[in-house]
Amino acid sequence: MRTWLSKLRLWPRSLTFRVIAFSTIWAILTLVVIFTLITTLYRQASERGFDSLLSAHLFNLIGSVGISDNGALIGSPDLGDLRFSEPNSGWYWSVEPASEDVHGELHSSSMTSSILSPSVAEVPFNANFQRSYSTEGIKGEELEVFESEFVLDAKNRAARFRVMGNHSELEQEIASFQRRLLTYLSLFGVGMIAINAIAILFGLQPLRRVRNALAMVREGTAQRLDGRFPAEIEPLASETNALIENNRRIVERSRTQVGNLAHSLKTPLAVLINEGRALGGAKGELIAEQAASMQKQVDHYLQRARVAAQRDSVVFRTPVAPLVERMVRVLRKLNPQTQLSLSPP
Repeated sequence: MRTWLSKLRLWPRSLTFRVIAFSTIWAILTLVVIFTLITTLYRQASERGFDSLLSAHLFNLIGSVGISDNGALIGSPDLGDLRFSEPNSGWYWSVEPASEDVHGELHSSSMTSSILSPSVAEVPFNANFQRSYSTEGIKGEELEVFESEFVLDAKNRAARFRVMGNHSELEQEIASFQRRLLTYLSLFGVGMIAINAIAILFGLQPLRRVRNALAMVREGTAQRLDGRFPAEIEPLASETNALIENNRRIVERSRTQVGNLAHSLKTPLAVLINEGRALGGAKGELIAEQAASMQKQVDHYLQRARVAAQRDSVVFRTPVAPLVERMVRVLRKLNPQTQLSLSPP
């Protein structure tokens, strides 16, 4: 708990920075999730399409191959894909004997050398006498293999059919899609973060107006917060104006009470002064002096109350520096023999 509190203390106090930071973090996390989700779905769809294509080629291959009376494999399969004709393209097919009374072998023109396959013990056939596995191609590429054993005639003579697709091409296409998607999402993310920052700065503009209005009240150039504010800030402005008005009433009431008190003391003090003078002697002079001192204090605070009553706001501020500079210039002219200097505070 203390660790979290210490981290919160180190967090910048700017509300704008916090909101923009949180929105940026949320945007980045959202884009990461979107990127992961889209790439995962694209990979799954691509792999399903790749497997469906290999499965279709396999059934086409099975339908294009037969067996002669002497057990030789015959047929000229055309799978409708030029990649099976290009040497070492990564797309191959082959037909091999699967029983003793079958001989011969057929393969695509792209298959310039044999491609090993795992044993049945390593990758067994399923109930439909089919299996799929990955292996290394002629040029070191990764191949996805669909394989099936199929009975060709009534004598139960069977052959093993294999269709091989270049899985490395699929991975390259997926990687290319991921790069393009990352570029687009990055541009979109930068734009979204910029728009969020502008919207947040614009949305917080009324708070700056409130701050400026409060500064004007503090400086005495305004008596209340004027202007129209958003619905969320309007209650704050209303409560602030009510507070300012309440403070003004309290100050005016205090001034009135001070003035009343001073007026009520003037007559008794005048009586004390007169009585002290009439009494004479040391005691009379002491009473008269103290009463006169009290009367001066009362007059001083009465004068201050009158001046304060003439002000238009609760607090009034005047720049001092220009006035002091003018006084120094006047004093230098009146007393040229005196060295005067003005030092900033």
